[in-house]
Amino acid sequence: MFNFNHLYYFYVTAKSGGVNAAAKHLHISQPSLSSQLKVLERTLDVRLFQKVGRTNKLTPAGSVIFGFCRQMFELSEEMGELISKRVPSASRRIHIGVSDEVDRPFVIEVVSLFLNKHGLTQRPKVTVVSGTHEQLTERLRFRELDAVVTQQAMMDPDLENLARAEVPVALTCSSSWTIRSNTKNLKAAAAVKEIIGGEDAQWLMPASSFKLRAEIDQFFEVNQLKGRIVFESDVIASLVRSVVDGIGLSFLPLLYVAREVREKSVRVIGPKEGYWKYRVWLTCHGQNKDDELIKALAVSFNKICKQALG
Repeated sequence: MFNFNHLYYFYVTAKSGGVNAAAKHLHISQPSLSSQLKVLERTLDVRLFQKVGRTNKLTPAGSVIFGFCRQMFELSEEMGELISKRVPSASRRIHIGVSDEVDRPFVIEVVSLFLNKHGLTQRPKVTVVSGTHEQLTERLRFRELDAVVTQQAMMDPDLENLARAEVPVALTCSSSWTIRSNTKNLKAAAAVKEIIGGEDAQWLMPASSFKLRAEIDQFFEVNQLKGRIVFESDVIASLVRSVVDGIGLSFLPLLYVAREVREKSVRVIGPKEGYWKYRVWLTCHGQNKDDELIKALAVSFNKICKQALG
């Protein structure tokens, strides 16, 4: 009789692409996982993995066994999903992952709209957790999360990109700044000169590890923009607040300052269409794409994004 724990460990290792990632996901040590995989190989009397360069690949026999394991464990996942769909929404739990690079207030707006579509007694319980794109991708792959909001598209064939927002990146300043002329038709460098009135620009920047920061750095280089960075943060909401308080200028996706623009605490400098496009995705596991609650979440995501573009 096969040890199903060993089969599951093999399934996770093959699916995650290596012992390190699998051990981390399973919350066991790498030596312990390797030992149990060897026990399974002895039981089956076959080699499951072979070394190819620096990575472990499935052997032909390992591929066959993985196919059976996938059928077994995905069938179990489908059973759990079927049962959960029959449970009233009030008894459901929705776990949403948010990438560190995505603005939290934006996600809160999406979740609030989603919850308000359900009556008080029918609202599911929503849990929001944060992490890097890579961490959330792994948790989504193993269905520890129901959906993820991230700044990158999911490339894994098991995962589904449900919705995408493509919004302008705007040059923003506090509404208290005095602009001497109409900057809507000016390019970035000219708009900056108008607003700073000949003084050095004071810049508010996202963390150097962020995709948005890489886009800003490239834009600075192309347009020969200069100035002093006075504030840098890995929390987008803190950049928005610093713009409101008049600490400096910042390039921010319109999606993240839409409320402040409507309330006239933040001013957009230059063309309304922005200087480049910023993208945010709502993703889920492929087996969850037809879940009614996940589809309702996608509708809320799209509506908040459309409102931001006004």
